[in-house]
Amino acid sequence: MPDLFRIHDWRASKINNDLEAKESPAEVSANAPHHSVGYTMDRYGRRRKEGVVKLAASSASRIRLSDLN
Repeated sequence: MPDLFRIHDWRASKINNDLEAKESPAEVSANAPHHSVGYTMDRYGRRRKEGVVKLAASSASRIRLSDLN
């Protein structure tokens, strides 16, 4: 194992990857194991939220909603 390897880093990557793969937040939280789904999403849901915003902006641009200003 590398000197800088930490189990917690692997665990955080696994949680992020599972959420990115659209796994159920409840299942991801249970597998973590976190005390609540809310905690999991507060802690790890940021990347998912950023992805949703980016997707919405892209969709709006494709259908020319940004031209309506």
